[in-house]
Amino acid sequence: MTLNSKLRLALLLLVVFSANLVETKIESHRRGNTPVSAADSKAAYAMQRFEQAIGSRFLNFAFHDKSVWWAAYAYSFSYFILFPIGGLLVVFALARRDELAPFRVFCLAVAIDYALSLPLFMLFPVPERWAYPESGAILLSDLWSSTLITAIRPMSAINNCFPSTHTSLTVILLAVCWRFDFRFRWTATALGLTVILSTFVLGIHWLPDIIAGVVVGLLSVDIARRFTDTSERRELARYTA
Repeated sequence: MTLNSKLRLALLLLVVFSANLVETKIESHRRGNTPVSAADSKAAYAMQRFEQAIGSRFLNFAFHDKSVWWAAYAYSFSYFILFPIGGLLVVFALARRDELAPFRVFCLAVAIDYALSLPLFMLFPVPERWAYPESGAILLSDLWSSTLITAIRPMSAINNCFPSTHTSLTVILLAVCWRFDFRFRWTATALGLTVILSTFVLGIHWLPDIIAGVVVGLLSVDIARRFTDTSERRELARYTA
């Protein structure tokens, strides 16, 4: 299928979304009542050792349960509400553009991002920080409501932490906004940074998850951009032949 129409690109997004739902459901069913296995705990231990090697006092979650109330609400809003709504608004704005390239780069980048992340989810399952008792973290969003994390669980397994999908998709959105001179790219950048920061502050993702999410997001956009540029040159050559 040639991805030369917005409808086909939208269908590609639907396929990726559906595949993620199926993969998450299968994994959750397979794990049953023990979502965090011994192997997962070893991966979490490795993540914690990496952060300890950095030696930053900002990575200490010993007093995470003492976080101020407004931080729990603000970052929970960013992670659970701003991310999906803001993302949909940017996607809608890209789809409305006359030129196909911005929407094609975005859709292809999302598909590539999932293709790169899926093997890591399966081969290197890392539990969310709060699910690893030795981290000292709590799920800060629970101070607002425990239904927030429950609502996204069908789309995000507790062990699909590395790389951070919130981070990689946010990076993709921002990279496309800047690549194609999106009108509100500065605002999108400011809001996107709060989303990335929220993945850490809420006690969900480890620092390596976020770093990997940035790398995977940028790599996905670069591959999608190169593919789109090549496709456009081929289409132009065919029309002018």
